[in-house]
Amino acid sequence: MPKQKGYPRALRQQAIRMYVDGINFRRIARHLGVHHQSVINWVNAHADELPEAPIPREVETVEMDELYTFVDRATHCILGWHVGKSRSGSIIQAILNTSVQGERYYSDNYEAYQTVLYWPAEHSPMDDKSETYSVEADNAELRHYLARLARQSRCFSRCIEALSRAVKLLIYAWNGRQLLKRRYPKYPAHVMEFTCPPS
Repeated sequence: MPKQKGYPRALRQQAIRMYVDGINFRRIARHLGVHHQSVINWVNAHADELPEAPIPREVETVEMDELYTFVDRATHCILGWHVGKSRSGSIIQAILNTSVQGERYYSDNYEAYQTVLYWPAEHSPMDDKSETYSVEADNAELRHYLARLARQSRCFSRCIEALSRAVKLLIYAWNGRQLLKRRYPKYPAHVMEFTCPPS
């Protein structure tokens, strides 16, 4: 692994912010005049060092989707997530058990949701997207900000670990931005400004 000490910390953080802003590794590398593998290493190392993403303390309504994201409807914060090759009720249960408890859960009719214990919360599977619009919107944001998830792209990561790091980094920044917007709706905050924990 190349030594990070060869580049200033400000340059490494700029690369990470650019990545969270939706720019892919090679374009960042060309812009900053570094090797793309260096950018990959910086992003991965930063994601590994991040604490858990900030989340609201109390949640009423949670929306769920098979991209395996649990979203708080009020703040659009991502409460729980999973990156993996399979979809099952046990994975959904694990996400639910480790995320803040909601009062109501909405999902589509994917059968795995029927095998999960939500008590004391209520779960309502829906035939349409009338109660899962927030999670659908957040999934679109994930695809917007992470170049590797863009549906039009022919190039995407097949490495689960790399994808998990990228999602962790984006969710950390996304939730930080969403919580600030909740407190200060008129403050012009951009997701890439929340990539680093407050010092």
